[in-house]
Order: sequence, then C-alpha cells, then structure tokens
Amino acid sequence: MFVKRSWSYYKGKKYTTTQLAESYRDPKTGQTRHRVLMTLSDLPEHVIEAIDQSLKQGETVVPDRDVRVTAGDTVSGAGLLSIYRIWKQERMEQLLSTLTPAERESMLAMVTQRILQPGSKLSLKEQLGGSILSRVLSKKRLDENELYRVMDKLHESFYDIQHRIQSREEASPVLLLYDCTSTYFEGECAEDAEYGYSRDKRWDRYQVVVGLVCNGDGVPIACEVWPGSTPDKNTVSDQVKMLQDRFSIEKVILVGDKGMYHEAAIEEIEKAGFDYILSTEWRRQRNLLEAMAPDQMSIFDEEGVVQWEEDGKRYVGCVSELKRRRAKNRREEGMTEAEEQLEKLSETARKGRYYCWTRLREKVNEILQNEGVRGLWRVDISALDETESPEQKARLQMVFEADEEAISQREAIEGKYVLETSLDAGEYSPQKVDETYRSLAETERAFRHIKSFLKIRPVHHYKRERVRAHVLICFLAYYLVKKMELQMRQQGEEREVEQLLRRWDRLGLSQITIEVGDQKREEWQWTLGEEGQEIQDEIKQVGWWRSIAAHKSGLTKQLMK
Repeated sequence: MFVKRSWSYYKGKKYTTTQLAESYRDPKTGQTRHRVLMTLSDLPEHVIEAIDQSLKQGETVVPDRDVRVTAGDTVSGAGLLSIYRIWKQERMEQLLSTLTPAERESMLAMVTQRILQPGSKLSLKEQLGGSILSRVLSKKRLDENELYRVMDKLHESFYDIQHRIQSREEASPVLLLYDCTSTYFEGECAEDAEYGYSRDKRWDRYQVVVGLVCNGDGVPIACEVWPGSTPDKNTVSDQVKMLQDRFSIEKVILVGDKGMYHEAAIEEIEKAGFDYILSTEWRRQRNLLEAMAPDQMSIFDEEGVVQWEEDGKRYVGCVSELKRRRAKNRREEGMTEAEEQLEKLSETARKGRYYCWTRLREKVNEILQNEGVRGLWRVDISALDETESPEQKARLQMVFEADEEAISQREAIEGKYVLETSLDAGEYSPQKVDETYRSLAETERAFRHIKSFLKIRPVHHYKRERVRAHVLICFLAYYLVKKMELQMRQQGEEREVEQLLRRWDRLGLSQITIEVGDQKREEWQWTLGEEGQEIQDEIKQVGWWRSIAAHKSGLTKQLMK
C-alpha cells in the first residue's frame, strides 16, 4: 500500500486528490496498475504525511502521531454478492412474505449455501463464516436450531411460495415441462421414505419421489414430493389437478417423457382440456417403428420426421443424430462385451457340469439383457451328456453368432423416437411438435443441477415437513440459478452458473482501517490480484459488476454502523 496523490484542473483551478492505493499487475498486459483502497483527501495533512511515512518504512503504526493503518480480515464476496444481487432482483422478500425479515435472512443463508457450498445446517455457520454475509447477519440467523425452526415455518408456505412464482412468471403459460426423479435418505426412519425405483441406483436406501414442473424457458414453477414407492405414472394426475386448482391454468401443453403416462393419466389430461406431447415407451416405440412400411421409413430417413394416425391418435416419428450415434456406440460396445462374456460362459459350460439347460439359457438371456443386445444374437445350447430333463446339470455346448438381420433392423431405428400428441396437425407441424418436445431437456437438466451442484441427495432429515422444506430450498436455489443462467446466456457466457459463482467467490473483500487518535475509518475493498482481476473482467462481461459493487457498498455500510 502507498499514498497516491493526483491532480486535475477545472476552469483554471487545481484540485488535489489523495488516496490510499496498492499496486497490481494487469494479467492481460503485464503492466503495473494502481487500485484505490480509500480516499484520504479529507484527512489533515499531517495525518496523511504520517501514513505516507509509515507505509514507506514498512510500518502500519506511527506512535508519535497516534496513527494506525491496518489491513484486516479478508472475506469471500463476489460469488455470494452475485446471489444477493439476483435475490434482490427477483424480489425474494415478496416470495417469502409469510416469513419475518429475520427468517428471510436465514433463508438467504440456506439458499446461498445450497448454491455455493452445499452442506448440512450444522455446517452452514462454518461454511459461510468467511463471507460478507456472516458479518452482516446476526449469529442467531445461522444457528442450527434457528435454521430448523425456519424450515418448519417454510413448510407451511410450501404451496403459497410456488403459486407466487407461477403468477409472476407468466399469466398463462403455454408450455409446461414435467418430469420426476428420486432422492435417497441416510437412515431408516424418515417419514414418507419408502423403497422404490431408484434413479440414483441406491436400491439399498429409502427414498422420496420429487416432481418438477418448468415453463418453456426451463424456469421451475412448481414441485411436489411423494412417498418413495410412488410410480411416476401415479404422479401425473396430481400435477394436472395442481395446475387446475392451485394455479387456475386453463390452457396448456404438457410435455413429458416416456414411461410416465398411462391411458388413465392421458384421459385425465384431456378431461382437463390440456394438450400433451408424450414420448412413448421404448417397447411401444420399437413396435411402431418396426411396423413402418418401407416407403414410410424411406421418407423418415430422408426428411428426419414423419407423422401418422393410429386408433384415433396422432403420432410423430422423429430422428436425432446425437441419439443415433449414442445408440450405435451402445450397441457396438454391448455386442463386444456380450461376445466376451458368452465365450467365457461357453467354455465353463463345456468343461463341467455347472449348469442345467434351463439355467444356462437364463444366464445367456441375462447377459444379453444387461448389455442391451437381446435379440441380436442367435444362441443354440445342446447337452454333451445324456440328461433326463432340462433341469439336470450336465456338460453343455453353446454355439452363438451375431444375427445380422436383427442388427440391420435395430440399426434402421436407432436414433428414432415416437411422440404421441393431441395437438392439431394444422397448428403444430411434425417439426414443431419435435422442437417442443426437445424442450423437456430443460427439466432433465434442472434435475441434474439439483442433484449434482445443489446436492439434494442424500436427505438427512426425517420429519416430513423438513424433507419437503429441504426440497423447496433446493427448488428456490435452482430458481435463482436458472434466472442467472438466462441472463448469462444472453451475454454469451456458457459455463455452468454454480461453477462460475464458486470461482467468483475467490474474489474477496479486505477490510482497510485507518485510526487517528480516537477516530476510526473503515473501508472494504476488493482483493483483486491477478486472478481477482480476471474474475472482475468476467463479471463485467456479463454486465453485473456495477450492481454487485453497489450491493457490496450497501452491505459493508451495515458493517460500519
């Protein structure tokens, strides 16, 4: 640090400015630049001179002049202030109006932790202890028992908060994306936690099912929690009823993924007066595609889309080159892996009486099923020893070869998928139906964020109210993340928001204090350095720097009161 004096002239008059500054090297040009930490112009000249001399001598204290210059603690800031910025911009105080101002501060802390450094409520105080937020909020706001009390009260507004979000997003959304996932528990005594189909591959854990509704931009507007054994199909009727009763939505297009809808659910959607675009289940898709006439498949291959009606329903066949490449890779890898396993199994069965015919056939089917290539191999099993029944163990000979005809049929439908829709063909072309369905990827992406970055799993709560409050906190965190993402994408920033915010939080704030006698002046300044300068440039590029700096000034003023 050093004392910097600068001059300017205005209408022939000379003006002098005295500042406390520090040097840094510009990472782009390599040039040395100055950063202002504090303005000293209003201090007496002898005090300024004392500060200048002490800094030149490498000291921060000048006893004979009773002057002290101190560089205090450094706290993380830019990432957190970015969250605080969107919190204010989205008027979260209004969304959480059922909570008191103090309780909303605790909510800000819990949502911020979920985005920057997901962890338990017990660890929140420690994790945010080195941030500007912990200096502004009272310690009670970060106390574990207080956080749990706020969660209990938050649950009482579970639906009210969602209703406020939906009402501010769009008066009558045309497109709604719906999907389900599951999240598992640590422990065995959680309310509503049950065994069920686990998307996390944790069959050994109790879970709950979480449903998420997003609008066409991928902004979450509603969520729900069901017991862990609830099938996806059973959640659809609840969501249709929710859209009608809670949100008073009259006209909407529901977009959903394969396996989530049965005939009763579709009837419920139509009864509500809603339209839908649904991906059919894989077996149904395969049967429909394989039943296509050669000329129909030829049009499909040429144009990449085809439509037809069957039993009064409209179907749209689509093709994705990305899905085709993935399916081809999975098939080729599966064929290679299956061949290796079949060779080992064949050798084992030929050498000893380890299998009966029935069990060996089951083992073969299991291998082909696991590798996703069932129906692509011809496998013949015969006994090398005399046996009285297929259930008797014997040495067995197994001959297998790839079924080239079946492989060709599989290859012809790879990358293709079938959608069922109630939309009128005159208003929605096959291409538009496909384009609308692909927006469902935004909901799938939302779940990936909530699971990977915001870490909704595992759930450590056991009370039903707190489990639902935990889901709602993750929901609100992703709501803010998505809002930030939409702003960033407009400025060409394609990186994941959570990763970027965690990097930005390395740009901290340092407390600079000057004490003159019994008077004290404090300033909080950015600790830029080389990496800090790069972060500042990134924030400026998305157009957030001025508002973040303004929020920094507002919060630090609270610290100096």
